[in-house]
Amino acid sequence: MRATVPLMSMPPGAGVEPPELSVHLSQARINEYAEASGDHNPIHLDPDFARAVGLPSTIAHGLLTMAAAAAPLEQWSAEVAYVSRISCRFSAPVPSGDRISGQPKVRDASAERVVLALEARNGSGEPALTKAEMELRPL
Repeated sequence: MRATVPLMSMPPGAGVEPPELSVHLSQARINEYAEASGDHNPIHLDPDFARAVGLPSTIAHGLLTMAAAAAPLEQWSAEVAYVSRISCRFSAPVPSGDRISGQPKVRDASAERVVLALEARNGSGEPALTKAEMELRPL
């Protein structure tokens, strides 16, 4: 049985459940995030350094990964709600060029809020974001 969302009328064609998540995190996007955030840690920008510390390649910033997972959900609800809270645990790295994916679920819904739960996996299938929640409130 699908959850109902009394808080909002979803955008046409969206249905009640949020859309499946699939977002590519390219090195260019990682570089842009590093510039915007001021986080120039070499594990995000220097492939040789990243490999020297045991990573397969450069990795996406945790907050970039979280924002990339949240963006499609925010777009899904943008006409009727805003993001009031977001939280997650960074559980596995997301190498540059990987895709994060997952299926968000409505965990709780009322007239005042909708809470979405998500576990996003990296390209190797490892949970990259766990215990992730996004709370939406009506505009």
